[in-house]
Amino acid sequence: MSGSGSRTAILLLDFQNEFVKKGGKLHNDVADTMEKTGVLENVPKLVDFARKTDAMIIYSPVVMKESGTLTSSVARRQSTTFHSTEYSKQYGLFTENTWNCEIIHEVEPRNDDIILRDRSDFSAFEGTKLISELRDNNITHFFIMGFLTDACVYQTSMAAAKLLPEMSTYVIADGCAAKSLDKHEAALEKIANESVNVVSASEAESILAECAASSKQSLLDDSDEWLMIEKIFSAGGVGRNESMDVDILRSLIESLHSDSSILSTLTDSLEASGEKEISRAQMHKILFQRKHRSGFSENFPLLILMSYLPFLYSVSTRIPFIFIALEITQGRGRELWEVGVVLGTYQVSRALGNLIVVMFGGKDPFKRLQILLSCIALFGWSFLALFGRPSETSPFSFTPYLSETDGGGTGSIMPLFALFCVGLGETIVILQRSLMMETAKESPSGIMDESLVAQRFSYQYAFVSFGATCAFIVGGWLYTTIGYYSVCDFGMIIQALHLLGALVYLFLARNGKKSLKGDELDGNDLIRSVIYRFQAASVISKYSQDVANGTEHAMSSESQGLSDAAIKAKSDRVLNHSLGEMYRHFFLQKSDDVVCMEELLNSIESTQATGVNASLTSKRPTAMAIGKHKLSKLVLFLVKSKGQGRLTEREFVSFWGPRIYLSIYESSQEAKSVNVIWPYMRAVVATQAIAALCIGIFLSTALLSYTQRFPERCDAATVGLLLGIGEGAGVLVIFAKSYLSGRKYKESTNNLLLGILKAIVARPLNVPFVLFVASLCSMLFSVDNFIVAVTFQMIYSAVNDLAVSLMNELIGTSIPSEKFKYYQGIGQWLRRLGNMVTAILGPIFFGIDERLPFLFFVMLWFLMYMHADRIQQSIAYTSSESDEKDEGENKSCIAESVVEPFVPFLETSSTPWHVLEQ
Repeated sequence: MSGSGSRTAILLLDFQNEFVKKGGKLHNDVADTMEKTGVLENVPKLVDFARKTDAMIIYSPVVMKESGTLTSSVARRQSTTFHSTEYSKQYGLFTENTWNCEIIHEVEPRNDDIILRDRSDFSAFEGTKLISELRDNNITHFFIMGFLTDACVYQTSMAAAKLLPEMSTYVIADGCAAKSLDKHEAALEKIANESVNVVSASEAESILAECAASSKQSLLDDSDEWLMIEKIFSAGGVGRNESMDVDILRSLIESLHSDSSILSTLTDSLEASGEKEISRAQMHKILFQRKHRSGFSENFPLLILMSYLPFLYSVSTRIPFIFIALEITQGRGRELWEVGVVLGTYQVSRALGNLIVVMFGGKDPFKRLQILLSCIALFGWSFLALFGRPSETSPFSFTPYLSETDGGGTGSIMPLFALFCVGLGETIVILQRSLMMETAKESPSGIMDESLVAQRFSYQYAFVSFGATCAFIVGGWLYTTIGYYSVCDFGMIIQALHLLGALVYLFLARNGKKSLKGDELDGNDLIRSVIYRFQAASVISKYSQDVANGTEHAMSSESQGLSDAAIKAKSDRVLNHSLGEMYRHFFLQKSDDVVCMEELLNSIESTQATGVNASLTSKRPTAMAIGKHKLSKLVLFLVKSKGQGRLTEREFVSFWGPRIYLSIYESSQEAKSVNVIWPYMRAVVATQAIAALCIGIFLSTALLSYTQRFPERCDAATVGLLLGIGEGAGVLVIFAKSYLSGRKYKESTNNLLLGILKAIVARPLNVPFVLFVASLCSMLFSVDNFIVAVTFQMIYSAVNDLAVSLMNELIGTSIPSEKFKYYQGIGQWLRRLGNMVTAILGPIFFGIDERLPFLFFVMLWFLMYMHADRIQQSIAYTSSESDEKDEGENKSCIAESVVEPFVPFLETSSTPWHVLEQ
């Protein structure tokens, strides 16, 4: 059994004729308790239900030699343990190869079930492979029932709780029996006191049903991984519950001629292992189980990306917002509109920094751009700190001095445009992309753990918020107590430390684990690449056999929808890469295309012949039908579009691509509904721009608002402290969200408030909700009451940080790794453009009326509504006709509880967007 999520297993202890049936030597001891608890009625019913939920069924019978005795080694060590010692004096119990030892027919094992025959003690873990079965199959819920409650059931449940504490262990109260009802109930009470769940058979059915639903969703989320493994096992002709011979697997891998890191990881593991067979679960473990970091040298690069660099990046880029407005209006005696011009220019440079990352960052933007952009930002801070500096203050002296306008007059704002260079240090997308790549290194095949990425994004943005806290508090204090140049000195120090950290990370990365293998692919694209390679072999083989039966037969067997699939396949970069790799291996080696095609067909035929399932190979080989050379000519003739010259890679890819694409989705009627342009991600990208309108107003005018509305209470230091506390609250909210989302609640928990909070935090429902709270707090901040303003500023700061963190997680875990740089970079670019608009308009609005910038967000919610409406329309356009019936049944129910344009957010709260699109 394979998969992740909530996996279940049921253990049946000693359900043998010796105990359960009349004539068994121990039957009379438990007959009365069995009748009172209803074991024979409850257990078969529960086992049948468990089979329907795809639970693992495990049997642990007692099997003894004729002269053996029933003695527990645990009993000899623990005199207080629940068990009956008198059985140790009896001979001839559970004698092997007798009726007494047989498992009762009501719960007779089936082919897929596991029978543990080597048990050496009352505990089912002693002498058996039970613990490895539970671990290898990712069992999260383990149910125990059988005989005796105060002996084997007790010992096994205690061992399960001790050996696998992360697994939920249950004892079925009405699925067990002891020598008396009192002993049965006393044992259950002690089991419950030892942190093991005691439940009834009906309660167990409910838990099994919930786990089955969770497992089904998990399989959807991880479908690519298991689909790839099934493709490999299918190519080897291996049945569902069978293992594959290692030699067959090695031959299959060699026949693909691929440089995929997935296949090379599997090959390396096979060479190092002495195993003769491999199961699906073992293959999944080899390819996808995360390798934990150990030691300082492995963890330090991750700490740099997750804490040190994000913190310093945030300090450097947030400092200007705490002093520029006051420096221009009070320090240099200029107008409010000039504040907008300077801050607008700064935000434009931040937008440009993100655009540079998107356009020129490549696969690893850290190596290409991080040092360059950090140096430019350092130059900007150095210019601000040194240009026009009074002679009485030297760099890094941090001593008070007279500003140029203390005697009256005005100062030039032209030097402040050096902030343009500072803004180019907008490298958060680079740090996020690098964090994803570091996480991918922990998988043998370079496949990211999405939940781990989401968690690390949360921590990374928590340090961004913490950096903003320090920037506002320290920057405000420095400007108030010392002056403008001390803030610039501080910025220069921070940026220099940031550059040093980037250099250290580059050094560590260069000497650490190498980057992923493969020409162009990384992350989950590698999985799809392998799937396409096996599917390509299957499609080419089938097409060749059709051609062997006559070209007319091949033409007539073409599936409908090929033209639509051609459009989809052309956009599928992974499919094109996989076919291009196949073409280059077989057709660039020789000048004769016919010979190359013949080698390709021979390779596929030998791959199929490797499998043990005869149904996978033709009963009459195509080479004997018309001759392999002639067949290769015919196939080549049909593949070539121009009919002359050599077969090109473009012709090869464009011919086979649609057929392979359609063969994967045709059986589930999903080909028409597949959309590879990620419309949902475009929606999130645009949402970032809308959210930026909110934060932009705050960054550009909050300082002015506080100091002019409450001049007796606020200066730059006080405002910096208030904004810093708000950002600190954001850090706490992000950590609290990570804690709540990672916390595992018991199935019996039924808390309405918790359910509401989980629905709100569930992605992507958080997008409209968080924007609504942020816009509401912005408007209420304009109330002319200091306490009210501070309260809603704090709430706003915390919610805004949470919103950005959630959107980062949403993008990072809903799209392939290599697409992250593009979508997140464009999103950040639009975000900075939104910041630019509000940086310019904010001070202008503030000059008209102090409340106007914050009341502007009445329009924000309207924009969000219009945005969601466009999402709804795009979904309606891309939905398949086969979904219309389901939509008609569900739409009315959903529309009763939410406004119709927000249906997309609700529908995708439990299913990742990319799964719906695929």
